[in-house]
Amino acid sequence: MELSKPEDVAIAFADAWNRHDMDDFAALFSEDANFVNVVGIWWKNRAEIEEAHRATHKTMFRDSRLEGAVSSVVELSPGLASVHYAWTLTGASAPDGSPAGTRKGVLLLVVKEEQSGWRIKVAQNTDIVPGVIAPPANARR
Repeated sequence: MELSKPEDVAIAFADAWNRHDMDDFAALFSEDANFVNVVGIWWKNRAEIEEAHRATHKTMFRDSRLEGAVSSVVELSPGLASVHYAWTLTGASAPDGSPAGTRKGVLLLVVKEEQSGWRIKVAQNTDIVPGVIAPPANARR
């Protein structure tokens, strides 16, 4: 897939995930990319990101499917953008091997246009926790 627009990266992320192709998945990231996953594990380069995802796609994510949509693209400066991807994950396993159930979340990608196309510089993934409600932004103490 040609990554000619920032949103193409998020679509390619889900595509590589669903094919469990960690070579294509890792190629979406810059060498010096940072990625914080949904439980706060922080990988600080493409090799770490690839190694972690290769391991989990042999185990807990082996049968998983990531579906979603790009919900926001913001140009931060020429050749730099943020992309929000709202996702649903099915088919994952819990640590004991039982079905993990359906999860929903939001993936934030900061992408940079490089010679080879748009690449992920920073990723932050967040699980949506059902039933947790934050107070309104204007709430007084």
